[in-house]
Amino acid sequence: LPVQSGSSRILSLMKRGYSREEYLQVIACFRASKREIALSTDIIVGFPGETQEDFEETISVLGQVRDDLVFSFKYSPRPGTEAYKMGDTVSEEEKTRRLMVLQEFQRKIQLERNAQLVGKVFEILVEGKSQKDSRELMGRTTENKIVNFPAEETWLGKLVQVQVTHYFPNSLAGEMVDV
Repeated sequence: LPVQSGSSRILSLMKRGYSREEYLQVIACFRASKREIALSTDIIVGFPGETQEDFEETISVLGQVRDDLVFSFKYSPRPGTEAYKMGDTVSEEEKTRRLMVLQEFQRKIQLERNAQLVGKVFEILVEGKSQKDSRELMGRTTENKIVNFPAEETWLGKLVQVQVTHYFPNSLAGEMVDV
């Protein structure tokens, strides 16, 4: 669910058609569901006219929503767009700094969220070999979290129960269990 910015002022300049408050109301509805869901978002830093206060509002939204994954980018001017006519008012150095701050903040959120999954058992569809260790396989939880675990290739394409034993910012590690 792309927020793009946590600042209602910047969202208006982007012509997004929703405010910070409306976005947070939608998130509250999702979080109220009975089923655990994973949320991801897109964020652009350094949009023309974005102030430090606007950027801090974006960080604040990340802290409130606590997305499982964030796709973050520096604004880059694209000829023919309305934003292009506004001029690139945020320096490249400042965009880079903001992106690094945002990504580090999100990394901490992902670590905290993934730490809460240690000990839990998930049904995993075994998709293929792990990118981390060729002796392991990988699959995803229903919340799209990657789990790497030791297993034979005969399990490819099958559903297995995996208990999470370790966590990282972008993936989990576990062991197959009998249920």
